[in-house]
Amino acid sequence: MPLSSFQLSLILPIYNEEAAVERTLEELVSFASGKPEWEFLLVDDGSSDRTSQIIRHRLAAPGTPGNVGLLALSVNGGKGNAVRAGFAEAKGDLLCFTDGDLPYSLDQVVRLAEALASADVVIGSRNLPESQNAGVVLRRQILGGSFNRLVRLSMGLPYRDTQAGLKGFRRAAALKLFEKMRIGGFSFDVELLYLAKKYGFRVGEIPVRVSSAHSYKTSKLKLIRDSLRMFAGLVQIRGNDVAGKY
Repeated sequence: MPLSSFQLSLILPIYNEEAAVERTLEELVSFASGKPEWEFLLVDDGSSDRTSQIIRHRLAAPGTPGNVGLLALSVNGGKGNAVRAGFAEAKGDLLCFTDGDLPYSLDQVVRLAEALASADVVIGSRNLPESQNAGVVLRRQILGGSFNRLVRLSMGLPYRDTQAGLKGFRRAAALKLFEKMRIGGFSFDVELLYLAKKYGFRVGEIPVRVSSAHSYKTSKLKLIRDSLRMFAGLVQIRGNDVAGKY
């Protein structure tokens, strides 16, 4: 990773979001204009639509702050790989990521940064009492809760929410964890937290609230398919550890 020159780098992995990326860009550019000490890097994970073209056009517009950039990957490798690629380019002392469709308001990244003053890794949690999230469909609650219980049991992790797309790292912790990371797609969040525990990093949790503009509508088939992929990821993490890959 390059030498730091920003207080914080925020990586936003994005994939095939041409229908919504303009809204993301407006919110991101507005926020970035007031945070010149931060870096914002959109990572297009090999989109097959016009996502990258739309981003490039907006970033070239007059008045767009220079601390917003784009890294366009040629191949879709999964969210974990996109985050890792972004972190490899990032110049911040603190390295954070959130989902590219901005399910969490950007002011919550400020709280994430503040929490990193007393932890090596900080994760957002939708399941803390202070989170106060509403509107989550029942099947998502059931599958999400079941997966979290499985993570606690099989991985020995105490966290109430391993999958929220808002996480931050001190640079030294990020260097170590992403060097050891082996999973590029589903379950990479769990792998990072498993590695953080293995290497003795301090992990903090903060409550986060999902934006009211973000849709929780996901098909039953996709939820079940994704849950099966995440379960396979847990098996892979255990197998990697036993094989000495960590």
